[in-house]
This record gives sequence, C-alpha cells and structure tokens, in this order.
Amino acid sequence: MEERPATELTQNDAPIKAAKGDSSLLAVFRARSQQIFQDKAAQLLPGRWEQLNTFDFQQLKSQLEQKKPALRQRLECVIGLLLITGRSLDSVLDTQIIKRLERIPQVITDQAIYILSNEPACWVSGVYRPENSRQLTGDWPAHMRTTQDRLALPIPLIYWRLIKQNVLEVAIRVNKRSVPLFPKDYREDLREEMKALLSEANRNTGSRLTVHRLGAHLFNTLNQGDADLTAACLITARVPSFGQQASLYYYAPHMKRLEQHYIHAMETIRQQWTPSSPSSVAEPSHAAAYANASSDSAHHVGSNLVPTTTYVNGLVASMQQQIKAAKKGSTWTALCSVHNAYVAYTVAMLMFSTGYRSVRDPLPSWDNISLSRRIIVIADKTDDQQSHARFLPLTSLMVEQLQHYQRHREGIIERLSFYLQNRWDTPFMFLDHYGNPKEVTPTRLHDQLQWIDSPPLNINRHFLHTRLKESDLSSEVVDAFMGHWDPGQEPWASYSTFCPREYQALIASVIQRLMVQQGWKALKGALL
Repeated sequence: MEERPATELTQNDAPIKAAKGDSSLLAVFRARSQQIFQDKAAQLLPGRWEQLNTFDFQQLKSQLEQKKPALRQRLECVIGLLLITGRSLDSVLDTQIIKRLERIPQVITDQAIYILSNEPACWVSGVYRPENSRQLTGDWPAHMRTTQDRLALPIPLIYWRLIKQNVLEVAIRVNKRSVPLFPKDYREDLREEMKALLSEANRNTGSRLTVHRLGAHLFNTLNQGDADLTAACLITARVPSFGQQASLYYYAPHMKRLEQHYIHAMETIRQQWTPSSPSSVAEPSHAAAYANASSDSAHHVGSNLVPTTTYVNGLVASMQQQIKAAKKGSTWTALCSVHNAYVAYTVAMLMFSTGYRSVRDPLPSWDNISLSRRIIVIADKTDDQQSHARFLPLTSLMVEQLQHYQRHREGIIERLSFYLQNRWDTPFMFLDHYGNPKEVTPTRLHDQLQWIDSPPLNINRHFLHTRLKESDLSSEVVDAFMGHWDPGQEPWASYSTFCPREYQALIASVIQRLMVQQGWKALKGALL
C-alpha cells in the first residue's frame, strides 16, 4: 500500500488563474512554501511564539487583580478551566456541574466538560477518537482491550481554588441532572469580558495572551521535553497544527498513565502561574475508578484494536500447533500444507517483531535484510522519496527463525525445480495443492493463519505500539519503530539527532522480551 506520489501531493488545489498572471511555476513555488511551513510546524519546538510563558501569566494575574471581585472570580474560573481541560472557550462556557458520576449522560462528546463538585474534585470528558476509526464487527472485538468512552482526571488544589467558589455556588442547585456552571444568558457577556481582559493585558504589558493560546497551553505543555504527543491528544482532545496523528489509531494506554502525564503538565503550569508557591500535586482521583469500570482490564482509552496478551499468546500457540499437526503427514499435499503453515508462522513472527504491515510480498527481496548485522529495511507504506522507509533491528530469535526459513526455502525450491520455470525471487511464497508457487498476499495470509475469530491482520501494530510505550520507551523511539512521523520529523533525515545505535540497543531488548513472553520459538522447517 503506497501513498500518492510527491508530484501529486504538491499540486495546487485551486486552478491556475492565467488571466491574473498566475502560472504553473508560481504554483510550484507556493506549494514549496506550504511544505516548508508544514515541516516547521511539525517540529513542535518549545518556546515558540504561540506558546505562553511565565511572563504572560504574571501579566494576566496582574490585570485580573484590577477587576472588581465578582467579575474577577468569574474570569478566574474561566481561565482555570481553560488551563485544566485544554478545551476551547465554547466548551468551557458550556461546563456542567454534577454531584454523582452516574448522572453523566451515557454518550458525551470529547468537548463536553463535567465537574464533580465533591472533593477531591475531578473533571470528566469524552475520549477523542480519530476520524474513520475501524468499526467493531464480528466476534473478534471480544479479544481486544476494553476501552472507555470517557476520561476522568483530578483537579489540582491550586486550580480548584480558582473555580471552587463558582462551582460550589452552582452545586447547591444540583439535584439529579447536571446544572450549567455559567447561565446561558450570561455566557456572551462573559466571553466579551474575557476578550477585553486579554486585550488590556496585551496592550499594557506586551504579553501574547489569547483565548486560543490559553486553551492550547495544556496541549503545548504536555508536548515539552521527551513527551508523548498521542497522550496529549487523548487528554486535551486536540491534534497538532500539522494534522491528524497516525499513532492515535494504534494506542490504548491505561488511564493511570495518562493521569501521570496530566499531573506532571499541571505542575509545570502551576510553576508558571505561581512561581513562588509550593508544589500542589493532584490527589489520585476516586472518580477515575468509577468512570472506567470495575475491573482493571477496562481502565484503558484509545484504540479498540489492541489485542490482549492472552489472545496473542493463544495465536502463537495455535500457529505452532498447525505446523506440528501438518508435519505428521508424508504425502505431497502434506508437504505443501506444512510449508504454507511454516511461511505463515514466519511472516506472522516478522510482523509481531517489527510492526510490519500485512502487505503483498512482506519482504520483497533478501537485499532488504542483513542477518549478520541484524537489520531490516521496511518500506511498506511510503512515497516516491521513501520518506517513511525505516530501519529496524532484528532480535536474535527473529534472526534464528529467518536462518531456519532460508534453509527450508532452499530445500523446497530444489524439490520444486521442475515446477518453477523461473527462480522464485521473493523470500516468501505459498504453494497450492499442485505445488505451484503463489504470491503472499494479505488475503492468502489471512486464510492461512486462521486466527481465532478472524481479527484484522494489523492488530500486531496496535499491540506493539501500545506495549512498547508501556515498556517506558520514549514516544520518539516508538514512532521511529512504527513509522509514525510527519514531514519534518524523519528520524533518518540529514539533520536529525536521532541516534541509530541507541535506538537499536533500546528497542531490540524490549522486542526480544515481548516475543519470549508471547511464546515465539525459532522452529525448523519440514525439510530440516
């Protein structure tokens, strides 16, 4: 599967207006400028112009102190919610107050905000899901991680002080259903007061305050340092300026992991808001336990396609049993069956050790792999410039399996020399009942593997992405392994500081451990 050619991607969406002096050459220049802008935006460098800092917050606090107490209280509440939730001003003004989490509607959007007024306080919102996520059909969803449609996060004490008085005043009126924090007939006035406050601060002090920057500050803070951009998207329901994050389709973290990211980011913002105050680490929220489910296995959000460890272990054992059963036969048909089972096992092992996509001819040439150096080059989804081709380390277990497979393949080719008019160059091939070689395609691989309840073949990528991050590997390393980078973030680009040796040392040991846990073994072929 390939993306569109680079020449097509750089075409201008609007037609050329020759009558106004436009030309195809100018259109190319415009496209190049747009690409340069996208590359810069994709870098997410800290301290950029649109990101707020301590100076901005101190000027905002100074401006707030000049307001009348009643208005200051409401404005502080709005600012606090913008910083706490990372949502837009519209979402903040539509905030609802509840006394019991059971009162939250069954279906809520990722922009909805519900505040539990009991202490320790928390806020709840729907979980962001990327567009065109796969629909759950058939029986295989039962073997995937159970994910929730809402996320509950604690409100740190210092931010609770900003919103507490407003929240408790409204909470008195809460009975069964939720009650809006801000009356509808007052929201527009509050919006104008907020804009006036920021304009005054900018005009008088030279700060760079806007409603959008306040709402995006949590997202930007979550992306500082060795950050996980995918976690930032799930917490704030925002995506980066350069577009959708591919890793959102593959990640299903535990809610406690997201809560740790969130608390760390809120502490950073606290230091900007009140530099001299002591730390106010948020208390673990009792709401998270309810909002997720009763069992720990359900405390996840994100991708619905992350298989459970038990299910993956069962798949590995089933494939090994297929090979063992096929070896018992001695007929020509049995030889073809054991070969096909062995090829499918080796390809599946490669997929679960490298994150290889289920594409036609998984390994098109032996030139793409070096067993002596334990390196494989994968270009399973890329463009004309091979910008998403990636280098991956091979574990000792995978190298041993490929060595066994090479010897098996040579023996099969010798036996089939009469049928093979031309030498079969691709490393992997299936055989039909007559011994004719067949290309390894996703459909043939799916039919041969016979995985329990027939899940999508790409569950290996969902499993690896999530488990690698749960092994405390940095987001940068995981994205380099999975091929989840955007233009301007290529780990192998000319000016990249990404170190291949450190990357290989980090990732290989974790993959080896995961493969052993799953039960993978280096098996000899039928002819050995």
